[in-house]
Amino acid sequence: MPAVSIVIPVYNIGKYLEKCLDSVVAQTFPDIEIIVVNDGSTDNSPEIIARYADKDSRIVVIDKSNEGLAYARKSGIEAARGTYIYHLDGDDYLEFDAIELLYRKAKEEDADMVVFPFSLDYIESGKSECSIEIADEHFTNTEFFSAIAFSKAHWGVWSYLHKRSLYANGVTFHKGLNYGEDVFLTTQLVYFSSRISVLKSKPLLHYIIRESSITNSRFNEKKARDILLYPSLVNDFLKDKPEYGSLQKALGAIRIQANNTLLSKRWFKDARTLSRESHAILKQYPDLKRIPQIKAFHKLFTLYARSGLLGRLYAQYYICKKKIK
Repeated sequence: MPAVSIVIPVYNIGKYLEKCLDSVVAQTFPDIEIIVVNDGSTDNSPEIIARYADKDSRIVVIDKSNEGLAYARKSGIEAARGTYIYHLDGDDYLEFDAIELLYRKAKEEDADMVVFPFSLDYIESGKSECSIEIADEHFTNTEFFSAIAFSKAHWGVWSYLHKRSLYANGVTFHKGLNYGEDVFLTTQLVYFSSRISVLKSKPLLHYIIRESSITNSRFNEKKARDILLYPSLVNDFLKDKPEYGSLQKALGAIRIQANNTLLSKRWFKDARTLSRESHAILKQYPDLKRIPQIKAFHKLFTLYARSGLLGRLYAQYYICKKKIK
């Protein structure tokens, strides 16, 4: 049984896949299995995967019809045998000692989850920036959920190593969900974690930001539905838990930031309703305005709550000026 299973979902990313796989097969920690899930790719990704699998017996290939990112991850998890799982997107890549450092930290502290810093690498400009520095070294599950909701940590499933045994608690996946699928999955994994540790290190992952990715490609009705859906999935998962009452502010922050995303993408359908919802949450929890990602939208919520036309004009002007992102 391998110590760590690395699950890599792949869909039409042949241009970036080799760099990803090179970073994985060259890990300084050898006791890994590499599960590559081809989610119905129509480019040269399957050929690249097959070539690497022929050279490295640690690579397990799963070919399936396209069902979206959430179910691609699910397929990889079901095949995984490692004590720990790490999710890596096929267009990102790791530092060569990433898994060694994460596994060592997990074993030393018997952590259910180990969170680490990463780098945001912008393809077009060539710029890089480090992820949010997490101040604390250890968290309970509700502490870390709130830290993520308040933008003091990150939702990305690629930002932590975690125990495979967490999935035995009944973690679920929403078929077809792409935008926000990591929010729903991370919420569940965090909730079922008793001990969450933070590795203080150099950035161990290079998260590639490109125009054709799921998060940055042309906005459409499907993505809007995903964004409207994932806060509800998170809420439904938590609503029968004993901690639900104490997490209301965090859940409000998640809903506001989902609404922010829709408005920043110029999705003005139901914008007045969404703004009124966000405005009401901020009236109940005014200190949420201290979060920079929420503060930038506060005036927009207020204007939209009063007048849809004023709100839309304000949004278009400030999005063009890049004061709202």
